[in-house]
Amino acid sequence: MKRTLSRRELIHDELGDAFALALSEYDTARRIEVLIDEFLADVAVEGRPALDVGSGLGFFSERLVKRGADVTACDIGENLLSATRRRAGCTAVVADALNLSGHFGVGRFDVVVSSECIEHTPDPAQAIREMIAVLRPGGLLALSTPNRLWGPVVRCATRLGLRPFDGLENFSTWNDVRRTVSEANAIVVREKGLHLFPFQFPLHPLSRWCDERLQPLRFAMINICVLARKQEN
Repeated sequence: MKRTLSRRELIHDELGDAFALALSEYDTARRIEVLIDEFLADVAVEGRPALDVGSGLGFFSERLVKRGADVTACDIGENLLSATRRRAGCTAVVADALNLSGHFGVGRFDVVVSSECIEHTPDPAQAIREMIAVLRPGGLLALSTPNRLWGPVVRCATRLGLRPFDGLENFSTWNDVRRTVSEANAIVVREKGLHLFPFQFPLHPLSRWCDERLQPLRFAMINICVLARKQEN
């Protein structure tokens, strides 16, 4: 049965041009660098089926297309999918992150990438399970989501009008992500935290230095990034 989406889930699609203007180019670039350029650096993605879940404005789909992957992007908003098609030139379809297997079938993709998507669903753990379900055995999931530790700061910024987003935001912990991945018959093979302090501060060289040198402190960083591999059995 098709799920009824709440307005809070669709807020990014309704923001239109304001969404693009509110994005941090630095933050977006860092997540692309980690999830695709770093985590998938040694993965031969050319010609292989890849799914971008919660494609947003299409930046991650674009990078996968440039790597030669056969990319399908999905999101719940038609405006976002139109932006993805224009940017990446890939297939882009409406699909709910909580029912990917129902839409695409089980074991369809070699690679799934999803950045800052699961927190905008009512059930982030179910979204992770569905991403792993549509992977073929041995397939890879490159995922990022905000750290729940920073939830109070984000909510405060929203109330103060410092960010235009007032949608559904269910942040996870590192252990939440690790546990869900394990329960879904996959293993975490890489972890990386991003942003020890808010990326809105004009201290990007220092932020990047912290990302590369202070990973023992990733439990306190804003973004959780993991690479998981689906088990063969």
